[in-house]
Amino acid sequence: MESSSSGSVSDEVGLYLHVPFCKSRCTYCDFVSFTDFSWVEEYFRALWKEIELWSKFLPKVRVGTIYIGGGSPSDVPFELLEKTLERIRHMFLIADDFEFTIEVNPNCEFVERLESLSVNRVSIGLQAADDEVLKRVKRRHSVDDFFRTYEIAKSFAKVNVDFIVGLPTESDRTIENDVRIVEMLKPDHVSIYLLETHEIELKTSVDQVVEDRYGRFVEAVKAMGYHRYEISNFALNGSFCRHNLKYWRNQDYVGLGVAAGGHLGRIRYVNSSRFDEYISKLKNGSFAFDHFSKNDDLQELKETIFMGLRLSEGVSIERLRRLWRTFEPEELFSDLLGEFLEIKDESLRMTERGFDLSARVLADVIDRISLMAVGR
Repeated sequence: MESSSSGSVSDEVGLYLHVPFCKSRCTYCDFVSFTDFSWVEEYFRALWKEIELWSKFLPKVRVGTIYIGGGSPSDVPFELLEKTLERIRHMFLIADDFEFTIEVNPNCEFVERLESLSVNRVSIGLQAADDEVLKRVKRRHSVDDFFRTYEIAKSFAKVNVDFIVGLPTESDRTIENDVRIVEMLKPDHVSIYLLETHEIELKTSVDQVVEDRYGRFVEAVKAMGYHRYEISNFALNGSFCRHNLKYWRNQDYVGLGVAAGGHLGRIRYVNSSRFDEYISKLKNGSFAFDHFSKNDDLQELKETIFMGLRLSEGVSIERLRRLWRTFEPEELFSDLLGEFLEIKDESLRMTERGFDLSARVLADVIDRISLMAVGR
């Protein structure tokens, strides 16, 4: 099979499974998630039906990465996760070197059992190394819980630690604690997000304080030897998240579960975010799409460049020209090159300054591509 840029599905895809249950909602969360666990078993039965449907639609495709996110996958019964993996193994071809990531909270009760599922990458949502901040945003764990979970996970898997900068009651000391955690444990991978996006032009002194904290945290992590390979993601010794790279490289992946989305060849889809509709459609043997479309050249170009510029490697200019023959970055982005964008190794990339203002830069890039298409 050919690459997704040609419109055909690749030989290897990623699987994302959305587990939308949390025992409680954190104050900052805007993901599709539910606290009513009476639906858990019925939801998983629908998810298993969706796995079966996709296995019939993609019978010869190999699965290279699996990622279970949420919600809080570590809040549901372990046996449901176990049965889900059994179905995936039974219905799909699995690559020998597959990457299997699961998100867990630091109070996960069964983290040691994940090894039996062949999980080899664990993403722990610490968010802040400050118990007062964690309480304020209604996280159900302490920093000590994180240390316990980290040590267990590290014994059998690569580990990512998630941090969020800009949480209520955060202080400079919070960031110092975050940096100390990374320096002490040296996890394989670190994700550092801003609660309120730092790329938009800041208007208040409070915003500037958060911006400065974010910058200090990023620079400290880079000084420890971490490679900032994506705007918010940092890897040690090449420990990139292979699954997420499929998103950023606009490659092929199947999204399973309520509100999950996928990209296959030129197909882009998103499942219904309505719990009842998702379950009802799958009970009736049909997919639960809320949106389903086939990208034309322009839309595929926009998605490829929008996602690719998030990576330090950027996106191949040759690939972009296969999508749009007359694409000329030197002409289109002449005033952005140097400060925000650069062309290096035949790829279009963002500079560090571009990373710092990525929302504005990416919006500008997409606007210019739209104008380019109108004027062709």
